[in-house]
Amino acid sequence: MKLLRSRPRPVEIPPDILSGIEAGILVCTSPRSGSNHLAGLMAAAKLGNPQEWFGGRRILQLPNYPKDPGSQVLRAVKDGMSNSGVYAVKLFASQFSHVAKTVDLLASLPKLHYIRLTRVDILGQAISWARARQSGRFRSTEADQKKPGYDGKAIADSLEKVVLENLAWDVWFAKNGLPFLSLTYEGLVEEPLTCLEKVASLVDAERFSKPEPHLNSGLEIQRDAISEEWRERFLAEYSDPSNFHAKNYRRGFLTKKASRFLI
Repeated sequence: MKLLRSRPRPVEIPPDILSGIEAGILVCTSPRSGSNHLAGLMAAAKLGNPQEWFGGRRILQLPNYPKDPGSQVLRAVKDGMSNSGVYAVKLFASQFSHVAKTVDLLASLPKLHYIRLTRVDILGQAISWARARQSGRFRSTEADQKKPGYDGKAIADSLEKVVLENLAWDVWFAKNGLPFLSLTYEGLVEEPLTCLEKVASLVDAERFSKPEPHLNSGLEIQRDAISEEWRERFLAEYSDPSNFHAKNYRRGFLTKKASRFLI
């Protein structure tokens, strides 16, 4: 007998919380895209507190933080809200897939607006992710738990996962016809104030004061000479412009066997 999976249901927001909401922001992104930097800037500008409320490493370590996605929705709206009445959530596609099994997230989050945060340098993003997973250092304010070393396969795995995260969001936005504000890691680093002003405009800029020039996220760029060395080694080991698949890669869609796009 085949069991039918129940449809995901919306979470009802209590009236006392709902009455204080002016706008919501869902930051749709992938790991190592500059999302922590954007989150810090938004929090400083009172444009919500976009943490990974649905599975983030640091959030799940909070005392008594719920594991149930329905309860996490309530925490996201309540704890993710600035005193301006704007709440914000940072979400990876993999986290969304998990939550969507039981909760209709979009029906649960009121007055929602969307930001699509990407990184132009996808290889740099993959290198950053592989290094962070090795060292345990995901923020510049943290210390290395382990000294990282070059691992080409880990970078290739991270590259594939980043691409799949991005593809999932791209397809989701396209098939649902949802409007969104597009931001990039590179633009965020070069012109943070301009990006913040765009975020404020997304939720009706007239209700909020212009972000102050001195605002910062409290984080620093972690990319350094080691990152560039790993890039050179990876390209020397895996680069093969004659095909779509990656040289010396034996798993995933970057392999010759799995790719549908080989010429």
